[in-house]
Amino acid sequence: MKKFLIHILKFIAIAIPVYVVGVCLWSWIMPQFMAKNVRSCIACYGHLYSRVRDAEKIKNPDILFLGSSHAYRGFDTRVFKKHGISTFNLGSSNQSPINTKVFLEQYLDKIHPKMVVYEVYAGTLCIDGVESSLDMFSNGKIDQNSVKMAFKINNLMTYNTLIYGYFRQVFDLNKEVREPINQDGNFYVTGGYVESAYRENDTPNLSPSKWEINPIQIKALEENLQILKQRKIPFILVQTPISKAYYHSKTNNAEVDNLLQKLGPYKNFNGLLPFNDRKDFYDTDHMNQSAVVKFNEYFIKYLNSKKNL
Repeated sequence: MKKFLIHILKFIAIAIPVYVVGVCLWSWIMPQFMAKNVRSCIACYGHLYSRVRDAEKIKNPDILFLGSSHAYRGFDTRVFKKHGISTFNLGSSNQSPINTKVFLEQYLDKIHPKMVVYEVYAGTLCIDGVESSLDMFSNGKIDQNSVKMAFKINNLMTYNTLIYGYFRQVFDLNKEVREPINQDGNFYVTGGYVESAYRENDTPNLSPSKWEINPIQIKALEENLQILKQRKIPFILVQTPISKAYYHSKTNNAEVDNLLQKLGPYKNFNGLLPFNDRKDFYDTDHMNQSAVVKFNEYFIKYLNSKKNL
Protein backbone atom coordinates (compact mmCIF):
# COMPACT_ATOMS: atom_id res chain seq x y z
CA MET A 1 0.00 0.00 0.00
CA LYS A 2 2.83 2.37 0.91
CA LYS A 3 4.57 1.72 -2.43
CA PHE A 4 1.31 2.30 -4.27
CA LEU A 5 0.84 5.72 -2.60
CA ILE A 6 4.42 6.66 -3.42
CA HIS A 7 3.84 5.75 -7.07
CA ILE A 8 0.64 7.84 -7.09
CA LEU A 9 2.47 10.85 -5.65
CA LYS A 10 5.29 10.48 -8.17
CA PHE A 11 2.76 10.28 -10.98
CA ILE A 12 1.01 13.45 -9.77
CA ALA A 13 4.34 15.26 -9.39
CA ILE A 14 5.13 14.51 -13.04
CA ALA A 15 1.61 14.79 -14.47
CA ILE A 16 0.83 18.30 -13.19
CA PRO A 17 3.83 20.10 -14.76
CA VAL A 18 3.42 18.08 -17.97
CA TYR A 19 -0.24 19.09 -18.10
CA VAL A 20 0.56 22.77 -17.47
CA VAL A 21 3.28 22.83 -20.14
CA GLY A 22 1.02 20.95 -22.54
CA VAL A 23 -1.87 23.42 -22.07
CA CYS A 24 0.44 26.39 -22.66
CA LEU A 25 2.20 25.04 -25.73
CA TRP A 26 -0.92 23.57 -27.31
CA SER A 27 -2.88 26.82 -26.84
CA TRP A 28 0.02 28.92 -28.12
CA ILE A 29 0.74 26.87 -31.22
CA MET A 30 -2.67 25.60 -32.27
CA PRO A 31 -5.55 27.67 -33.68
CA GLN A 32 -8.42 28.41 -31.29
CA PHE A 33 -10.78 25.80 -32.73
CA MET A 34 -8.25 23.08 -31.87
CA ALA A 35 -7.79 24.29 -28.27
CA LYS A 36 -11.40 24.03 -27.15
CA ASN A 37 -10.67 23.64 -23.44
CA VAL A 38 -8.95 27.05 -23.38
CA ARG A 39 -10.73 30.22 -24.41
CA SER A 40 -8.08 32.85 -24.92
CA CYS A 41 -9.92 35.78 -26.45
CA ILE A 42 -7.39 38.61 -26.37
CA ALA A 43 -8.72 42.06 -27.35
CA CYS A 44 -11.60 40.45 -29.23
CA TYR A 45 -14.74 41.88 -27.55
CA GLY A 46 -15.83 44.17 -24.73
CA HIS A 47 -12.57 46.18 -24.75
CA LEU A 48 -11.42 44.79 -21.40
CA TYR A 49 -7.86 44.67 -22.76
CA SER A 50 -7.87 48.47 -23.16
CA ARG A 51 -9.85 49.09 -19.97
CA VAL A 52 -7.48 47.34 -17.56
CA ARG A 53 -4.52 49.15 -19.09
CA ASP A 54 -6.30 52.47 -18.63
CA ALA A 55 -7.02 51.44 -15.03
CA GLU A 56 -3.29 51.48 -14.28
CA LYS A 57 -3.20 55.24 -14.95
CA ILE A 58 -6.31 56.37 -13.05
CA LYS A 59 -6.02 58.14 -9.69
CA ASN A 60 -8.74 59.46 -7.37
CA PRO A 61 -11.77 59.72 -9.68
CA ASP A 62 -15.02 60.98 -8.20
CA ILE A 63 -16.76 57.74 -9.23
CA LEU A 64 -15.59 54.22 -10.04
CA PHE A 65 -18.14 52.10 -11.90
CA LEU A 66 -18.15 48.34 -11.33
CA GLY A 67 -20.34 45.63 -12.82
CA SER A 68 -21.26 43.87 -16.02
CA SER A 69 -21.73 45.14 -19.58
CA HIS A 70 -24.64 47.16 -18.17
CA ALA A 71 -21.92 49.18 -16.40
CA TYR A 72 -19.42 49.67 -19.21
CA ARG A 73 -22.18 50.16 -21.79
CA GLY A 74 -24.52 52.03 -19.44
CA PHE A 75 -22.41 54.75 -17.80
CA ASP A 76 -20.83 57.11 -20.33
CA THR A 77 -17.80 58.78 -18.74
CA ARG A 78 -18.19 61.74 -21.15
CA VAL A 79 -21.62 62.65 -19.77
CA PHE A 80 -20.25 62.77 -16.23
CA LYS A 81 -17.22 64.80 -17.37
CA LYS A 82 -19.60 67.36 -18.85
CA HIS A 83 -20.96 67.84 -15.33
CA GLY A 84 -17.49 68.16 -13.82
CA ILE A 85 -17.48 64.60 -12.44
CA SER A 86 -14.37 62.50 -13.05
CA THR A 87 -15.11 58.80 -13.50
CA PHE A 88 -13.62 55.49 -14.54
CA ASN A 89 -15.56 52.44 -15.72
CA LEU A 90 -14.17 49.05 -14.64
CA GLY A 91 -17.09 46.98 -15.85
CA SER A 92 -16.60 43.82 -17.90
CA SER A 93 -18.77 41.36 -19.78
CA ASN A 94 -20.92 39.23 -17.45
CA GLN A 95 -18.95 40.45 -14.45
CA SER A 96 -20.52 38.73 -11.45
CA PRO A 97 -19.65 39.54 -7.80
CA ILE A 98 -17.11 36.69 -7.74
CA ASN A 99 -15.32 38.38 -10.64
CA THR A 100 -15.70 41.89 -9.26
CA LYS A 101 -13.79 40.91 -6.14
CA VAL A 102 -10.63 40.37 -8.21
CA PHE A 103 -10.83 43.88 -9.66
CA LEU A 104 -11.43 45.33 -6.19
CA GLU A 105 -8.34 43.60 -4.82
CA GLN A 106 -6.24 44.58 -7.83
CA TYR A 107 -7.30 48.18 -8.41
CA LEU A 108 -9.34 49.73 -5.58
CA ASP A 109 -6.41 50.94 -3.49
CA LYS A 110 -4.55 52.03 -6.61
CA ILE A 111 -7.46 53.99 -8.11
CA HIS A 112 -8.79 55.16 -4.73
CA PRO A 113 -12.16 56.53 -5.91
CA LYS A 114 -14.26 58.94 -3.85
CA MET A 115 -17.34 56.78 -4.52
CA VAL A 116 -18.30 53.47 -6.16
CA VAL A 117 -21.37 52.94 -8.33
CA TYR A 118 -21.85 49.17 -8.29
CA GLU A 119 -24.12 47.95 -11.08
CA VAL A 120 -26.01 44.81 -9.97
CA TYR A 121 -27.91 43.41 -12.94
CA ALA A 122 -29.98 40.54 -11.56
CA GLY A 123 -28.77 38.24 -14.35
CA THR A 124 -25.20 38.36 -13.07
CA LEU A 125 -26.41 37.26 -9.64
CA CYS A 126 -27.67 34.03 -11.20
CA ILE A 127 -24.57 32.85 -13.10
CA ASP A 128 -21.39 30.96 -12.14
CA GLY A 129 -18.84 33.59 -13.24
CA VAL A 130 -17.13 31.37 -15.82
CA GLU A 131 -17.55 33.63 -18.86
CA SER A 132 -16.24 36.71 -17.10
CA SER A 133 -13.28 34.76 -15.70
CA LEU A 134 -12.24 33.74 -19.22
CA ASP A 135 -12.40 37.36 -20.35
CA MET A 136 -10.38 38.51 -17.33
CA PHE A 137 -7.69 35.82 -17.69
CA SER A 138 -7.34 36.61 -21.40
CA ASN A 139 -7.15 40.38 -21.07
CA GLY A 140 -6.43 41.31 -17.47
CA LYS A 141 -3.75 40.95 -14.84
CA ILE A 142 -3.27 37.53 -13.27
CA ASP A 143 -2.22 37.35 -9.62
CA GLN A 144 -3.09 35.44 -6.45
CA ASN A 145 -6.60 36.95 -6.47
CA SER A 146 -7.16 35.47 -9.93
CA VAL A 147 -6.13 32.04 -8.66
CA LYS A 148 -8.55 32.31 -5.71
CA MET A 149 -11.35 33.20 -8.13
CA ALA A 150 -10.54 30.18 -10.32
CA PHE A 151 -10.82 27.84 -7.32
CA LYS A 152 -14.17 29.41 -6.34
CA ILE A 153 -15.54 28.92 -9.85
CA ASN A 154 -13.95 25.45 -10.15
CA ASN A 155 -14.35 24.98 -13.91
CA LEU A 156 -11.89 23.21 -16.24
CA MET A 157 -11.95 25.91 -18.91
CA THR A 158 -11.38 28.56 -16.25
CA TYR A 159 -8.33 26.67 -14.92
CA ASN A 160 -6.91 26.14 -18.40
CA THR A 161 -7.42 29.75 -19.44
CA LEU A 162 -5.80 30.89 -16.18
CA ILE A 163 -2.75 28.71 -16.90
CA TYR A 164 -2.42 29.95 -20.48
CA GLY A 165 -3.08 33.57 -19.52
CA TYR A 166 -0.35 33.42 -16.89
CA PHE A 167 2.02 31.85 -19.43
CA ARG A 168 1.40 34.77 -21.78
CA GLN A 169 1.85 37.25 -18.92
CA VAL A 170 5.16 35.74 -17.76
CA PHE A 171 6.62 35.80 -21.26
CA ASP A 172 5.01 39.15 -22.15
CA LEU A 173 3.36 37.71 -25.24
CA ASN A 174 0.69 40.42 -25.35
CA LYS A 175 3.12 43.33 -25.68
CA GLU A 176 2.44 43.72 -29.40
CA VAL A 177 -1.36 43.48 -29.06
CA ARG A 178 -3.22 46.63 -30.12
CA GLU A 179 -6.95 46.59 -29.52
CA PRO A 180 -8.94 48.46 -32.19
CA ILE A 181 -11.12 51.31 -30.91
CA ASN A 182 -13.97 50.12 -33.15
CA GLN A 183 -14.96 46.47 -32.83
CA ASP A 184 -17.97 45.73 -35.04
CA GLY A 185 -19.74 48.97 -34.15
CA ASN A 186 -18.61 49.05 -30.52
CA PHE A 187 -16.41 52.10 -29.87
CA TYR A 188 -14.07 52.30 -26.91
CA VAL A 189 -13.99 55.63 -25.05
CA THR A 190 -10.98 56.40 -22.87
CA GLY A 191 -12.10 55.89 -19.30
CA GLY A 192 -13.65 52.47 -19.84
CA TYR A 193 -16.98 53.20 -21.59
CA VAL A 194 -18.08 51.44 -24.79
CA GLU A 195 -20.51 53.19 -27.13
CA SER A 196 -22.54 50.94 -29.43
CA ALA A 197 -23.73 51.88 -32.90
CA TYR A 198 -27.49 52.44 -33.09
CA ARG A 199 -29.68 49.51 -33.94
CA GLU A 200 -33.29 48.75 -33.14
CA ASN A 201 -34.29 45.99 -30.77
CA ASP A 202 -36.65 43.35 -32.07
CA THR A 203 -37.77 41.88 -28.74
CA PRO A 204 -39.21 38.38 -29.13
CA ASN A 205 -42.14 37.14 -27.09
CA LEU A 206 -40.74 36.33 -23.68
CA SER A 207 -42.23 33.66 -21.46
CA PRO A 208 -42.52 34.40 -17.73
CA SER A 209 -39.53 33.22 -15.73
CA LYS A 210 -37.70 33.88 -12.45
CA TRP A 211 -34.30 35.22 -11.62
CA GLU A 212 -32.64 32.13 -10.11
CA ILE A 213 -30.31 33.88 -7.66
CA ASN A 214 -27.05 32.05 -6.91
CA PRO A 215 -26.34 32.27 -3.14
CA ILE A 216 -22.60 32.09 -3.84
CA GLN A 217 -22.85 35.33 -5.79
CA ILE A 218 -24.78 37.04 -2.98
CA LYS A 219 -22.08 36.00 -0.51
CA ALA A 220 -19.42 37.41 -2.85
CA LEU A 221 -21.41 40.64 -3.22
CA GLU A 222 -21.55 41.00 0.57
CA GLU A 223 -17.79 40.46 0.75
CA ASN A 224 -17.21 43.11 -1.93
CA LEU A 225 -19.31 45.65 -0.07
CA GLN A 226 -17.40 44.86 3.11
CA ILE A 227 -14.18 45.76 1.27
CA LEU A 228 -15.68 49.16 0.40
CA LYS A 229 -16.93 49.68 3.96
CA GLN A 230 -13.53 48.86 5.43
CA ARG A 231 -12.02 51.61 3.26
CA LYS A 232 -14.89 53.99 4.08
CA ILE A 233 -15.73 54.41 0.38
CA PRO A 234 -19.41 55.30 -0.10
CA PHE A 235 -21.28 53.21 -2.66
CA ILE A 236 -24.64 52.72 -4.29
CA LEU A 237 -26.01 49.53 -5.83
CA VAL A 238 -27.78 50.21 -9.12
CA GLN A 239 -29.94 48.32 -11.57
CA THR A 240 -29.72 50.10 -14.92
CA PRO A 241 -32.75 50.08 -17.25
CA ILE A 242 -33.42 47.02 -19.38
CA SER A 243 -36.28 46.67 -21.87
CA LYS A 244 -39.75 46.67 -20.34
CA ALA A 245 -40.68 43.41 -22.06
CA TYR A 246 -37.66 41.63 -20.59
CA TYR A 247 -37.99 43.19 -17.14
CA HIS A 248 -41.69 42.40 -16.84
CA SER A 249 -41.15 38.83 -18.04
CA LYS A 250 -39.38 38.22 -14.72
CA THR A 251 -41.81 37.31 -11.96
CA ASN A 252 -39.62 37.99 -8.90
CA ASN A 253 -38.25 41.50 -9.42
CA ALA A 254 -39.64 42.62 -6.06
CA GLU A 255 -37.80 39.74 -4.38
CA VAL A 256 -34.52 40.86 -5.95
CA ASP A 257 -35.18 44.47 -4.87
CA ASN A 258 -35.82 43.36 -1.27
CA LEU A 259 -32.63 41.30 -1.28
CA LEU A 260 -30.44 44.15 -2.57
CA GLN A 261 -32.01 46.84 -0.38
CA LYS A 262 -30.80 44.97 2.69
CA LEU A 263 -27.17 45.25 1.54
CA GLY A 264 -26.89 49.04 1.39
CA PRO A 265 -27.96 52.10 -0.63
CA TYR A 266 -29.76 50.74 -3.67
CA LYS A 267 -31.81 52.04 -6.60
CA ASN A 268 -33.61 50.19 -9.38
CA PHE A 269 -34.02 52.52 -12.38
CA ASN A 270 -36.32 50.26 -14.37
CA GLY A 271 -39.56 52.00 -15.27
CA LEU A 272 -38.40 55.48 -14.24
CA LEU A 273 -37.71 56.82 -17.72
CA PRO A 274 -40.11 56.73 -20.71
CA PHE A 275 -38.01 54.41 -22.87
CA ASN A 276 -39.23 52.65 -25.98
CA ASP A 277 -38.19 48.99 -26.16
CA ARG A 278 -37.53 49.09 -29.90
CA LYS A 279 -35.73 52.42 -30.27
CA ASP A 280 -34.00 52.89 -26.93
CA PHE A 281 -32.49 49.39 -26.68
CA TYR A 282 -30.36 47.47 -29.16
CA ASP A 283 -31.21 44.14 -27.50
CA THR A 284 -33.34 43.04 -24.57
CA ASP A 285 -31.09 44.57 -21.91
CA HIS A 286 -28.65 47.12 -23.38
CA MET A 287 -29.50 50.75 -24.13
CA ASN A 288 -28.76 52.62 -27.34
CA GLN A 289 -26.52 55.68 -26.95
CA SER A 290 -29.30 58.28 -26.79
CA ALA A 291 -30.96 56.33 -23.97
CA VAL A 292 -27.62 56.00 -22.14
CA VAL A 293 -27.23 59.79 -22.18
CA LYS A 294 -30.80 60.31 -20.89
CA PHE A 295 -30.31 57.74 -18.16
CA ASN A 296 -26.95 59.20 -17.12
CA GLU A 297 -28.39 62.72 -16.89
CA TYR A 298 -31.22 61.34 -14.76
CA PHE A 299 -28.77 59.39 -12.61
CA ILE A 300 -26.57 62.44 -11.99
CA LYS A 301 -29.63 64.38 -10.79
CA TYR A 302 -30.50 61.44 -8.54
CA LEU A 303 -27.00 61.42 -7.04
CA ASN A 304 -27.11 65.17 -6.47
CA SER A 305 -30.40 64.75 -4.59
CA LYS A 306 -28.81 62.16 -2.28
CA LYS A 307 -26.34 64.32 -0.42
CA ASN A 308 -25.57 61.49 2.04
CA LEU A 309 -23.93 59.57 -0.83
